[in-house]
Parts: sequence; structure tokens; C-alpha cells
Amino acid sequence: MNDKANQETSDKNASNENFHGDEKFGDDEAQASLVSEEDVSAKSPSDEEISQSFDLKQQQKISHRNWPVFAVATITLLSGLAGIWEPLLMRLSSHPRLFNTLVPYELYHLSNSLTIAFGYLLIFLSINLYQRKKTAWWIALTLSGLSLALQLARLGSERIHWLENQEWARELPTYSVVPSIIALLALMLTRKQFSVKSAKETFLQAAKISISALLAVISYGCLGFFLLEKRDFGVNFELDQAFIHTLREITLVGNSDLVASSKFGHWFIESLRLSGILASTAIVISAFRPIRYQLLTQPLEHELAASILDQYGRSALDLFKLLPDKSYFFNNDKDGLIAYKTCLGVAIVLGDATAPETKLSNLISDFKSFAHDNGWQVAFLQATPAYIDLYRQNGFRAVKVGEDGVVNIEKFVTTTINKKTFKSSVKKFDKEGFALHRYSPPLSTQLIDEVQEISDHWLALPGRRERGFSLGQFNREELKHNDLYVLRDKAGQALAFVNQIRSYSPGEVTIDMMRHKENAPNSSMDFLFAKLLLALHAEGFKYFSLGLAALAGVGDDPHDPLEEKALHQVYEHLNRFFSYKGLRSYKEKFDPDWEARYLIYEGGPPGLVKAGLAIAKATEE
Repeated sequence: MNDKANQETSDKNASNENFHGDEKFGDDEAQASLVSEEDVSAKSPSDEEISQSFDLKQQQKISHRNWPVFAVATITLLSGLAGIWEPLLMRLSSHPRLFNTLVPYELYHLSNSLTIAFGYLLIFLSINLYQRKKTAWWIALTLSGLSLALQLARLGSERIHWLENQEWARELPTYSVVPSIIALLALMLTRKQFSVKSAKETFLQAAKISISALLAVISYGCLGFFLLEKRDFGVNFELDQAFIHTLREITLVGNSDLVASSKFGHWFIESLRLSGILASTAIVISAFRPIRYQLLTQPLEHELAASILDQYGRSALDLFKLLPDKSYFFNNDKDGLIAYKTCLGVAIVLGDATAPETKLSNLISDFKSFAHDNGWQVAFLQATPAYIDLYRQNGFRAVKVGEDGVVNIEKFVTTTINKKTFKSSVKKFDKEGFALHRYSPPLSTQLIDEVQEISDHWLALPGRRERGFSLGQFNREELKHNDLYVLRDKAGQALAFVNQIRSYSPGEVTIDMMRHKENAPNSSMDFLFAKLLLALHAEGFKYFSLGLAALAGVGDDPHDPLEEKALHQVYEHLNRFFSYKGLRSYKEKFDPDWEARYLIYEGGPPGLVKAGLAIAKATEE
């Protein structure tokens, strides 16, 4: 009797652990093996301090390494600001020289308008230069050259009208060429730093451009109104008045009470309107680009990725490469892909690269170059042993983070199911009228409502939450297209469910979510899986993937590398928080075959820690 009670308690605990963090047999993914990020309550202040300290050190290293890029982008930004402010500070000299003798006054103001336009464009380009974009470098170089040409053409023909010292008023404008010259030299000297050919546009970048555009226009308008002479509009503007008139002009409300009484005043109003148009255009374009990517480019990339996986996919993990949080890197032949997500300056790749065997090495090498061009470190999460040598040839290191369990279904239905663990559960719940029901897509709204109630109950339990990256989340629309297995009691009440998903390994199948209500009886999940594997066997499947057992088998061998031995200590000390041993023990009941899974990383021990922090963050987003 005591043995039976102990068994039921063990099963219940296993079931709870089973759902802890990862719905798919409860594994917390390799990220939990690297950093303790499960719950705030399970994370000590010293861990947080260490993480923050590491982040600060990494940011300092990155800043030091990329200081030429930062410097050039900043110089370009300042050159752009100088370009938009310069025409406000200067006017044609009262003693005409060659320029204003030969060139009409209107053409002079046209050159000023062009200088302002180039200045705004340089400000916008500086944001792209921070991202090391090659196209932005070429355009910035061209615009800096054109700005310099316009400034040289006006050299000696302008004065600073608000300076009382006439000598300074005439001499200082000759230095207006300095920002453009410095920008040109800086750009030319750092050409090799700008190698990024393209990058996915984001709404964050659009927000940065929009804010920069608004600030540039407002500063231009305020400074311009403030520096106007009384003869231009018949009034001297204070800063608060300048701000109000600027807002009215760029929002197209207009300033009907202002009538220009000089050519410069008339030109200034026109230039402010031009500035508003340029800023509005930049805002619209920057906002449209990420929308265009999401509506047009992303679906095409997703379709291509699905096609490549159909041809060259190899594992149960591959389906998660199609989750919407992934970006894709394709080879030139469009028959190879890497699915990744960037966090904390790390491009985290899910699983192995996918391509024909002969093209894998080049794909890995090309992606590494692409990532480095963007300033990212690279890490591959849950890589298989098959391609460890390829990763090492490309300068990566490998550390084991767990083992993937695969059940031989034929063996299970003929041998394992007859062992006490499953035999007693099946007999008990069959007798009590429990049954596992299979539902094929498309699923009804009523059924989705039932399983959502189960999911909501499960998420309300302590420690349970949705995760991402290598795990699916509850999505009503996507779930409608899955095969669904629901455990019901004698009264027909739904107590638990699993959804069957595709594995790209031949003859293999797996599940994504496995969720239950709090009142699900002890051992009911054993009954669910026994019936599930019997059903899958009847459908002709040969293997069932249990997913990753994080940290399982890591550092057990005396010959294992130092990193794995360190992770083994993590395994031992954090087991009280995460119950890794319980998870491994629960999966062992299925008598699976185990295959090692690795984290592929670069940058030595600091790179390993940084990759771990990035993976932890990626799965929580």
C-alpha cells in the first residue's frame, strides 16, 4: 500500500515537473542550463548583480571595438546639423564678391535649400551608419561631397549678420567647410567598417528616425526664427514664439499673421516648409518599411523557409524555425537557411543549419560573417553531434547542454507499456472510464474553448508561463490546424490535452503543448501518454521525440571539457529549483534513446556566458 502511495506521489510530482517551464515534457531548454532565470523568486540578488556587471563589461568591450563606427556616425550627425543651421547664421555679404555678382539671389537661396536638404539626409543616414550599413556609407560620402562643393562655391561671399565684429563676421563663414571636410575624411578612412548590406527594419529604428526628424526640424525652425532680424518680419522673435511658429508651420496650420518683408524672410519660411516635408517623408518611409517587411517580405521568406525545411529538415525542432519570432538567413542558391533571433547582441540560431550536406559549411561561414558585419556574436542552440566538426572548423566551440530523448514506439507498445509504471495506470484509468480522444483538423470553436480553459488553468499554476523561441504558445488559430488529443473522464470533462506536431525526421512525430488542469488525478499523464503512443503506433509512426532533457548527462564523464564539468555543478546545485533530475527521471520511464545536444558558441568563456544570458532573454520574450 505504501509503495502504491509513493508511486502516485512520484507520478504527480513528475507530472508537475513535466509542466514546469516547457510544456513539452517540462524541459526548461538549454537556457536554464546556463543561467538561473526561471522565476524571480528563484534568483538571488547576487545572480542579478553578476548579470548586470557582465552586461556592462560587454557593452564597454563592444563600444571599444566599434568606436570608429560610433565616431563616424556621430561626425556625420554633427555635419548634418551644421548643414541645416549654417544657412540660418549667414547671409550674403554687403560687399558683393564673385559669387553674388555672377549668381542670381534666388540661386543662392536654392544652394542654401540644397545644403539644408543634404543636412537632414545626413542626420537620417547617421542612424544607419551606427548599424554599419554599406549603402548608407556611400550615400553619406556622396552627400558630404556635394555639401562641401556648395559651401566652397559660396566661400567668401557670406557674413554672419548678428556679429558686431565685422572682421569676425566675414572670416568665420570660411570655416563652414570644416564639418564637411572632417566628415568626408572620417568616412573615407573607415570604409572597411561599413560592410552590412541589408538588415531587417524594425519599428524601434523607425521611432528613432522619426524622433530625430522631428527634433531636427523643430531645432531648425526655433533657431531660424530666433536669429531673424526685425526687418525680415517686422518683429524680433523670442524662443517661445519661435517654437510656436515652428510647430504651426510644420503642421501645415500656417502663420497667416506673418508676412515676410525681405527675401531672406520669404526664403526662410519656404525652407521651413521644405524641412517639414523632408521630415514627414522620412517618418512615413521609416514607418512603412517595417510594415512592408511584415506584410510582403516576411511571408515570402517564411514560404521559402518552409520549402527548404520540407526538403532538408532533419529534426523535431525544425518546425519551431517557422515561428514568427525568427529571422532567416538564406544562402545564394536559396536552398539553405539559418533561423535565428537576436538578443543582447547575440544571433541565436535554433538547431543546426538546414541545407544540403555539401553546402552546410559555407552556409555556416557566410552566416558568421553576416552576423559579425552586424556586430553580433553567434550561438547555435541544441545543435546535434552530426555537425560538431563543421562548427569547429568555422571557429566555434561546443558545450553539451543536455540530451534529446527519442522513444522507439514499437518497443514501447510491446515492452515498456507492460512495465508497472504504465500498466497499472492504464488498467486503473480504463476501469474508471477515462479515455483519450483524438480530434483531426479543422477543430471546432467549442473544442478550442475547452482546451483553452485547460491552458488557462495550467498557466495560473505557480511557475507556469508561456515561452517562446524553441517552444510553441497557445494560439487558437494555429491550434485549429493540429491533431489534438484530449483526456476526458467518465463524465466527459476535459482534463488535459496535447497537440501533435510534425517532426522533419523520417518516421518521427512529437507534440508541442502538454497542459492539464490542477485537478487531474495522479498518474493521469502516464495514462495519456500510453494511449497516445498506442494511437501513434496504429498510425504507422516509428519514433516519438520527448524533447530536450536540459543538462542531462553533462559533465558526467571525467574526460568532459571544463565547461561541461562546470555545467554539471550547475545541474547539481540548481536541481532544487528546477528539478532537472526529476525531469530526466520522468522521461526515463519511456525507455528512450538519448542523443547529446550542444550549445555552439564563440568568444571563449565570456562568449558562453553572454550566449546563455541572450538565450534566457530570447525564450522569455
